[in-house]
Amino acid sequence: MNIFKLEYDWYEGEHEETLLGKETTEQEFEIDLIKARKFAESLIGNKVKRGDYYGRGYRIECLPEYYEQIVWFLIKKLKYIKCYFRNNISYDVSDEENKKITIDKVEAKRERRELK
Repeated sequence: MNIFKLEYDWYEGEHEETLLGKETTEQEFEIDLIKARKFAESLIGNKVKRGDYYGRGYRIECLPEYYEQIVWFLIKKLKYIKCYFRNNISYDVSDEENKKITIDKVEAKRERRELK
């Protein structure tokens, strides 16, 4: 399985990223991405019925909505899966002297304190 990161930055400082996975090549993903873009473009300025796309009955008017439609199309129509990455957790596999294999869960904790 390959995992692709799709993201956008909007002028208001909004940022979004989605990890999408599928058993496909980079070239096939790019073709699928073009299909999803064309789908989203077809919604610009058009009134659509509820349930025909991401579930909103308005036309695409801004980048965040455009992005949501592309992600929706890739997941619902082209069978990509949404992936999540927990970078604060890892699993450490090791062996001990008696040949026992251990797996330790390592979780990074964040602590926030006000400095005075």
